Amino acid sequence: MGRVPQGCPVPHLTRRVRTAVWLALVPAVALLGFSAISAHAQPIRYGISPGEIELVPPPGGTASAVLVVYNKAPNTARMRVAVQDLYVRPDGVADVLEPGKLSWSVARFTRVQPAEFDLEAERQMPVRIAVTVPRDARGGLYGMIVVTSTPVLQTPAAGKGTFIVVAPKLAARLLVAIRGTEVVQGAIVNMLAAPRPRGAGADIRVAFRNKGNVHLHTRGEVEILDASGQRLGKVSLPEAVVLPASTREFKISWDKSLGPGTYTARAVIDYGADVLVSGELSFAYRGP
Repeated sequence: MGRVPQGCPVPHLTRRVRTAVWLALVPAVALLGFSAISAHAQPIRYGISPGEIELVPPPGGTASAVLVVYNKAPNTARMRVAVQDLYVRPDGVADVLEPGKLSWSVARFTRVQPAEFDLEAERQMPVRIAVTVPRDARGGLYGMIVVTSTPVLQTPAAGKGTFIVVAPKLAARLLVAIRGTEVVQGAIVNMLAAPRPRGAGADIRVAFRNKGNVHLHTRGEVEILDASGQRLGKVSLPEAVVLPASTREFKISWDKSLGPGTYTARAVIDYGADVLVSGELSFAYRGP
C-alpha cells in the first residue's frame, strides 16, 4: 500500500458549472417520498424542489430563494418547514442536527414563510427562504431545510380498520456564502492505493481538505500510469460539496487488471479556484 500525501497547483483548465446536488432523502427533482405500513394503504407522495439552495448575501444583507413543496397524495397534508444544522461526514453522508449546535449554523439567521401550512392534494406551495446575516459575518453558514408532514389516517377499501401512514422527512441543503469575505483554499492532503489480489485492479482513496472559510464544490479524476509514464486510463471522482475546515475522502476503484510492476495514481481536483490541485503516489503489484 502506497502513502504519499501531496498537493501542488497546476494550471486551471476548466470552469465548474454548478448543478443541484440531491441528498439520499431527496432523490430527484419533485422528489417523491413513499411510506406505507400496509399493502392496503395508499402510498403517500410528497416532494420538494430544488434539493439545494445556495445564497450569497453581503455582510449585513439579505438573500432569499424559493423552495417548492409538492403534495401528490390523495389527501390534504399539514406541512412544516424548519431549518436545522448540517454536518457532512468525510464519506459524504449528511447528518441533520438540532439548530444552533454548530458554529456555522445558519438557522438563527433564516426566516421561513410560510413555516406551516395545509397543502391540498395535487397542489404545490412556494416557501420563501430568506437569510439575513450580521455585518460582521464572514465566510459561510450552513443548514438543512427539513420538511415534515403530519401522519395521515387511511381506511382500506374493505372498510376494516384504519392505518396510520407516516411520510418520511424531506431535506434540502442550504449553503450561504457571505459575499466579499470568502477565502477559497483547498488541498489534497492524503492518498492511499492498495492493489487487489491476483492483479484484479486497485482500491484508491483521495482525501481533499477545505482550508478556507466557505464551502467548495469539487470535481476531479484519478489517472493511472505505468512505470514508463504511459497513461492506462482514468476514473472520475464524484462531485461533492466540502464544508469549511472539513475533509472529504473519495473512494474509487480501478477495475482493470494489473500486471506485476510499479504504478502511479495521479489525482487532479477542481474546487473553483484559479488553479487545480494535484497529488500522486506510487504503488506496486508484486504478482500472485
